[in-house]
Amino acid sequence: MPETKTKILNIPLLLNIFLALIFAALLGIGVWFFLKTTTPETIAVSGMSSTAIKNEILTFSLSIEETNSDKVKAVDALTERSKTIVQMIKDFGIPEKDIETTNLSVYQRQDQIYRNGVTTYEPGDWTASYTITAKLRDLERSAEFTSLLTSVEKASMWGPTKSIDNSSINEEELLSAAIEDARAKADAIAAGVGKKLGKAIQISESSYAPVYGLMYRDAGMGAGGGGDIPIEPGTTETYKSVYVVFELK
Repeated sequence: MPETKTKILNIPLLLNIFLALIFAALLGIGVWFFLKTTTPETIAVSGMSSTAIKNEILTFSLSIEETNSDKVKAVDALTERSKTIVQMIKDFGIPEKDIETTNLSVYQRQDQIYRNGVTTYEPGDWTASYTITAKLRDLERSAEFTSLLTSVEKASMWGPTKSIDNSSINEEELLSAAIEDARAKADAIAAGVGKKLGKAIQISESSYAPVYGLMYRDAGMGAGGGGDIPIEPGTTETYKSVYVVFELK
């Protein structure tokens, strides 16, 4: 008679596996419940505030150039004129910290020559150019300053570029108003979904104050003087924006 083999189940091992599966399931449910109850629902909104501040600084640029077949003579002539202009601006009362050389170049022009049906380029005269900018902070003297700059012969003038003194911006007031704007938006959204607004848990901010350039004109150009051109300073709109994350209850 053939021998019959009997399979013996390891009950303790199966029980341990079963208990381990139950423990893993309970642990997963516990982690989900913990995250659900400890991680708040949030809402993110942006807020903005702005204010108009009277422009307090006018920046003008003045450019001159000298041309000569001799490079040294062109540079010497430019040097003499630039020193005279800088001293003139200083004598007007503009401090050194508000006077800046923004361009200085010396180059040889390449003249186009047409001979026997062929166009070629040959070295021409030397040109030396110089640009200086000056900031005027006493705006009551703006007409007087433009008259001074337009009196410079054979020169080009740009300006004014209008800007504000950053120290005149009330950062705290703008920031507070931007946050209140964000809170008002968040309140409306929260009410729309049947929630209440909680505390702010994250805030980031940025600001912006544009600079405006108004005009370009030739100064002097051999005319020997200029008029008292009035400059109206106007205002600059400064902005503060915030990005705020609020809790929802």
